[in-house]
Parts: sequence; structure tokens; C-alpha cells
Amino acid sequence: MTQLIHPELSYTVRAVLLDVYNALGPMLEEKHYESAIALGLEKRHVICETQKTFEVYYEGERVGLYYLDVWVEGGKILVEVKVAPRIAPLHKAQAISYLKVSNADLAIVANFGGPSFADQRLPNFVRDKRPEFVWKPQPTTADLLYPDLTEAIRRACHRVHFVLGPGFLHQVYRRAAMVELRRNGLGYDYLKQLPIEYQGHLLGYQDARLILVEKKVLLAVFALQEANETLMSQLKTRLRRLNVKLGLLANFHGTQLNVTPVRIK
Repeated sequence: MTQLIHPELSYTVRAVLLDVYNALGPMLEEKHYESAIALGLEKRHVICETQKTFEVYYEGERVGLYYLDVWVEGGKILVEVKVAPRIAPLHKAQAISYLKVSNADLAIVANFGGPSFADQRLPNFVRDKRPEFVWKPQPTTADLLYPDLTEAIRRACHRVHFVLGPGFLHQVYRRAAMVELRRNGLGYDYLKQLPIEYQGHLLGYQDARLILVEKKVLLAVFALQEANETLMSQLKTRLRRLNVKLGLLANFHGTQLNVTPVRIK
């Protein structure tokens, strides 16, 4: 039989979560549940902190911050608050990512979006484990430009997703991708802004946050639930502006990384 982690504290935390759901009901904003959970825990003399800040590192380099929903007793438990129809595999994968970053003993995914309260416990089984990244070359089409370079960029992005997991902000993955590109000896320029011009007139500047790899491939790194056609059209416009023929949309949102090539003639 598997030994429970912090059984008494876990029991207390879950009692508070149930009480919050019964009192507030489903489908409120996450911040209201976080505040209520903190009040309930403090009433039971449990030390906790909402929106606890953690630094995220990739290969020893700081790549950003993350804010944990509810941090309990100095890391014995972290509570990840969700408002969704059900607890999805992505929610569990995100909680595992946060266990890696925070080194907490136990994560509880608490969902307040369904017709009844639901939760799932995830022990920190990733602690002190360094699974090996294994790369399987991706199939490419015959007309894809720069196949070797594209393969190297894809590999770098997949390793970032493998190491960090889902659940972080765009900039965390973007900075980690640049670290990984350097590790692989790939040169790049980080384009924070691009000029906006019309008929020879400078209208202003637009935030871009793009990575131009080896002067040949424009890499857009983001974490969105869906990469729609508008995002693809925007990248095509930027490719034309920079006179670059190939772009890659790398979406780190899900449990699997999605890299989509975008080419202009």
C-alpha cells in the first residue's frame, strides 16, 4: 500500500477545499477560490501563501518567474486551482511542472468548475530524477527550406518542453529556447520590436519577441491554447518585412509541443 504524504495536513487541506466549494459554488474566478482557501487554512492554523513566487531555471540560467496558487506549510503541499469542466491531463502535467520548479512534496489539483468538487493528489515523484531526452527526427516535406537547420531548431524546442513541461508563460519558454539554441551552437538574433512602415513612412514600432535563427528561420515561441490562422498570418507578414522565407510557430501550451512551419514564396 502506498504511504500517504502528509496525511493529516492533506486531510485538513482537502476539508478546506470542499468547504470553499460548498460555500462559493462553481465557476468563479480562480483568485476568489485562492483567497477563500487561504482564509480557511489560516483559520485552522495552517501556514500558507497565495501567488508564491518561484524563479524558473533552465540549464542553470534563470529564464523567468512562476506564481503558485497556494503554497502550504513551506512546500509540504502546493494547491493548483482550476476552474474547468473537469481535471484534464494538461492540468496534471502542469502541476508536475510546478513540483519540479518548487520541489514541493505534494501537489493537489483542485477543480472548482464542475457540478461537484474534484481534486487529484500528485506526489513529487520527479524529485532527484533526470530522465534522458531522446530525440526522434521529425518527418519533413520535400519542399521545406533548410531541413537540417529546421531539424536542429525543432530538437531544441522539444528539449525545452521535455525539461520544463507545460504551464509557464511565453517568456519562460522563449528564454529557455535561446539557452538551448546556444547550447547547440546555433546563432540567433532576438528581435524585441519591428518597425511599422507604410509607403516609406515610419508609423511606429511593434513588439515582436521573435528569434531569428542563423539569419534564415524566424522562430515564434508562445504558449497559447490554440495557434489560429491570425497568428500564422501575422508571422507571414513579419517574414515578408524581414525578407525571410521560413518561420516556425512553436506552441508550448499543451502536453505535447506543436511546431508548425510557415513559408512564404
